[in-house]
Amino acid sequence: MNEMDGKFCNPQGRNFQRWDMIDVSIWKLHSDDAENYWGQPYLYLYKDSFIKFHKTLIFTYAQQAKIPALLLASVAWQEAGGKPDDLKPQVLLFRQLIDYFHKNNDYSNKVSIGVVAMQIRVVAETLGIDPRTLSTTQQLQISQCLQTDSFNLKIVAMHLYNLIKHDYPNADTLNLTDEQLILVGARYNRGVERKKDDFIQAISLDAKDPRRNYISYGLAILKRREHIKKLLGIS
Repeated sequence: MNEMDGKFCNPQGRNFQRWDMIDVSIWKLHSDDAENYWGQPYLYLYKDSFIKFHKTLIFTYAQQAKIPALLLASVAWQEAGGKPDDLKPQVLLFRQLIDYFHKNNDYSNKVSIGVVAMQIRVVAETLGIDPRTLSTTQQLQISQCLQTDSFNLKIVAMHLYNLIKHDYPNADTLNLTDEQLILVGARYNRGVERKKDDFIQAISLDAKDPRRNYISYGLAILKRREHIKKLLGIS
């Protein structure tokens, strides 16, 4: 595979059913009904089903990237559903048009695509490519790859490994502490710009302190840890 030639992936395997506007209406317009899976339970059912459907891929790519399957599955669970997947590539086309007039690709590189949403920029960096050098064609190729669940999960796993190493260069990436899980989750959601100390300090703050929002994504990983383990069939 030669990424610089635009051959970012070879579509393979089966995609899980995409989250669309009908799903959004069932989620948003119906009262919560856990027995019949209306409202919020419907969204959670979709998330659970995505993890079960791709359980083998999750274990495979987590092992290849040397990260816990729990971490990859937790991020996938949180990202699945919500925004209609078919609309995400349309956002890229719109932003490419805006960038055409600005003579750069900064705005379009920030578009997130895939069931497990990733920015075009982040994918390029994970593959060792300067995102500023991407042509519109290469951006579209990455977009198409991200719509393939196999590539999507693989690149997310690689990115999570890099995020762990960003804050903990000497970490045993396969066996993470609670602090490390919180920070890698926060980094996936917030990026690498904020100082590590800001996240660490937020852990010990009162639950009502607004600065706890820095780490809400990471805290959710701990909160749902046992649920994700059950979905994966691990103890």
